[in-house]
Amino acid sequence: MKIEGGQLVNLFAACLLLAITATYVHAQDQTKSIGGKEHDDNVLGVRIGMDVPTALEAVFRNANRKPGQEKPDAKRNEGEGNKDVRVLYKDLKVGRLEIVFANGQWVKEILLVYAGPIPIDNLRLPYSSDINEAIGGQRYDDRYTVGFVDTNKLEKYWWRDENTAPGYRVRVGFISGKLTVGGSQGITSITRKVITVTPGDEAKFLKAMSGG
Repeated sequence: MKIEGGQLVNLFAACLLLAITATYVHAQDQTKSIGGKEHDDNVLGVRIGMDVPTALEAVFRNANRKPGQEKPDAKRNEGEGNKDVRVLYKDLKVGRLEIVFANGQWVKEILLVYAGPIPIDNLRLPYSSDINEAIGGQRYDDRYTVGFVDTNKLEKYWWRDENTAPGYRVRVGFISGKLTVGGSQGITSITRKVITVTPGDEAKFLKAMSGG
C-alpha cells in the first residue's frame, strides 16, 4: 500500500500527538506518586466516613489478622457525652492503629503510630512550606502546609486538605518525632500519620453521615 505525502504527514502528526499524550499522562502519574502510597487518604483501607463493620473488616483483611482477631484489642468512649468510640489495634505489622468513630458509627479520625520511623525524604515531604524543590533538583510533594503540633514546637506537622463529594474536607497529616535540635535541622523522621475530618467541618461531616 502506497502512502501519499499528505497521509504521511497526518500519520506523523498522530504519532507525535500520541507520544506527547503518553508523556503527559506519565508525568501526571509521577506527580501523584511522589512519596508513594503512604500519602493516600487511608490506612489499611480505612477511610473517613466508613461505618464500623466496613472499617473493622478492612483492618482484619489488610492487616492479615487471624481468626479470632476480628475485633480491636481495646476500645473506650470519649468526646462530648462520651458518644465517640476510639478503638485500638496494638501490634499490627505497620504499627499501632487507633480509629475514632463519631457517635460510635462513622470513622472521623485515623491515627497510625508507625512501627518504625520513616525518613521525611522517603516521603518527599518539604522542610518548609516555601520549599518545593531540593537543591539537587529533587522534587517535594508541594500539597502540604508545614507547621508545628503546638506552641512548644517540639513536633513538626505536615498537612493537606482534600475535598469530598458530601461537602466536608478530609485532612491528611504527618507528624515528626520529637525535635532534639532547633529548627528543621532536627527533623529526620516521621513517627505518625493522622487522617481526620478537617477542623471546622465536623458539623458538615455529621450532617452528611446522618443523611441530613
